Amino acid sequence: MKKISALIVLALCSFVLTTQAQTSKEILDKLSAKAKNFKSITSDFSSTLNNPKTGGNQTHNGSVKIKGSKYYVNMGDYQIWSDGTTVWNYNKSDNSVTIDNLADVKDGGFDPAEMFTIWEKNFKHDMRNANVNVDGVNCYQIGLNPNDPKNKSYHTIFLYVDKTKMEVVKVEVKTRENATITYKIKNFKTTTDVPDTEFTFNKSKFPNVEVIDNRI
Repeated sequence: MKKISALIVLALCSFVLTTQAQTSKEILDKLSAKAKNFKSITSDFSSTLNNPKTGGNQTHNGSVKIKGSKYYVNMGDYQIWSDGTTVWNYNKSDNSVTIDNLADVKDGGFDPAEMFTIWEKNFKHDMRNANVNVDGVNCYQIGLNPNDPKNKSYHTIFLYVDKTKMEVVKVEVKTRENATITYKIKNFKTTTDVPDTEFTFNKSKFPNVEVIDNRI
């Protein structure tokens, strides 16, 4: 779930732009500029994991809240909080929460704060397809490849950008284990100011929870 939390937030870059862009650099520059103006983000999404090795194909629905370097992810049986320094991973099945320092659990991934500008640092990008169809929507397909893939849990990320609305409508993450994680955005809001208390685990709301603190 730590990697999921890190990957989740790239699917939330559904930014409405007013002008057309023809190159990957133009599109990504506009996405970054738009993201920097958002005080907070809330979104519902679906994620699908396809793993050829196991034959598994699982889809889950979730929601996320983001504010600066802070985020909260809710995927039903799993919930994740981060205040930008600490990460709490809650597992409903055994009523336990694991606490880690954010810096210790990135595992070659990235957190939501980096999502909005991640392509600006140590990434190569290019236009893979200037006219691809996604559920009836004409899109650009932009490929992202880390300059140092050995230190990442993935090797390629595909962004699908609606050519008319200039919004990211789908994200595909290709992992080093040959699995694909696909994220689709259901809604995207930036008008609500999320309080900081939403990004820390509140033990009082989880009676008898087992606390596993890896920071000690």
